[in-house]
Amino acid sequence: MTKADETWFVLTFGGMFFGLAFISVVGQAYLALFRKEAIFRFLSNSQGVLVRKPLSAGVLGAYFMLACIGSYLLMPSRAIKGGALDAGDLLNFPSTLLCLIRFVYLSEFGSFVTMIIFLLVASFMGWIE
Repeated sequence: MTKADETWFVLTFGGMFFGLAFISVVGQAYLALFRKEAIFRFLSNSQGVLVRKPLSAGVLGAYFMLACIGSYLLMPSRAIKGGALDAGDLLNFPSTLLCLIRFVYLSEFGSFVTMIIFLLVASFMGWIE
């Protein structure tokens, strides 16, 4: 690659990583500060949420609880089969909040994939020894 191609690669993948990470951090902060009680209310019959609800105090507890709930809502069939998510709760969950949670956690996953690609290419190019 030429220096211009390398620069555009770093700017593109670095920008994607930081942009998606920013969306993820701001989205998780919004969910933890303003939507946590609504999430608890809509998932009141789900065992996985009831078990983790006492741990939701504090910043790390809220992050842990939202990460668990996000995984339940990203892969609901696995969570329902495992008994962590109630099927009735999922059907009654508001679609706008569900889309927001999925968007936040898919942006986090996209940020992770972008960084892995960046690290693999950087290693291949010899930028990382």
